[in-house]
Amino acid sequence: MRTAWHPLLVVLLEHLLPRAWYRLIPELQLTKEPQRIDTVIIRKRRAGAAPTPTYLVSVLGGLRDHTLVHFKGPSDALEASDALQLLGYAAQYMVLEGLGDPALLALRVIAPTLTPRFVAQLRLLGGELSPGALAGVHEGALGVFALRVVESAAAWPSEHEHLLYTVAPQYIDYPGEGPLLDDEERALFHFLAQCVARFREDPEWRTLMKDAAKVDQSYKSAWDKIVQNLPVEERLAGLAPEQRLAGLAPEHLVLALPDDALRALSDEYIATLPDDVRAQVAARRTH
Repeated sequence: MRTAWHPLLVVLLEHLLPRAWYRLIPELQLTKEPQRIDTVIIRKRRAGAAPTPTYLVSVLGGLRDHTLVHFKGPSDALEASDALQLLGYAAQYMVLEGLGDPALLALRVIAPTLTPRFVAQLRLLGGELSPGALAGVHEGALGVFALRVVESAAAWPSEHEHLLYTVAPQYIDYPGEGPLLDDEERALFHFLAQCVARFREDPEWRTLMKDAAKVDQSYKSAWDKIVQNLPVEERLAGLAPEQRLAGLAPEHLVLALPDDALRALSDEYIATLPDDVRAQVAARRTH
């Protein structure tokens, strides 16, 4: 509901402003679509110290009661306008949540690199950044709000930061050349790969997600490398015998048999095997 005061003010200003010098717009929509912050992390418990994260400390360490995360993908650059947008998001969020103290709010930016144009705009807004303790992490402020910028391209090689590789430019440009993951990181990466597989079946996915084809190929290439680096026992764990033998030529299936089974094979059957297979069988039968 609008009151009559708004149009009255517009009429008043229109008559007082010199038209040769000023243009008056009664209402101006500031966005083409509703504004959305990429991710919001809200602390649920006020009392006590929150658990210290083990992974992605660059992003999840030092969270405030409310933390806004602004994300730029592997093929997106951090622009000067991002600083302005982020400051606007912070102020609007405080209004939405009824917050009065800016110390309750922290800002996070995850981007491929920290660009000079973003830093220049940040300084014009009274902000500043300094290198943090972790590689690729910068700490500072944007206006009255605490700010941390995480460069995915520089941060992912650090221990327990490897999963940032999945949103870093190297992941798109050089798929399959990422870091070796520990068990927990590998399990989470596998989960992400399954999500991509499900997204692939969604007809809207490729129109909604930028660089969809590259993301699809990158996950496949990276997962292939992960599997290649696994011990054979882990690769085969949980597979039925017929699954383990799938893809082998029939004449090579015999090599999967235990030595006792090889000794039970007839000489006539062994004579039908290729020379290289027959030699290996003969060597194992004599042990």
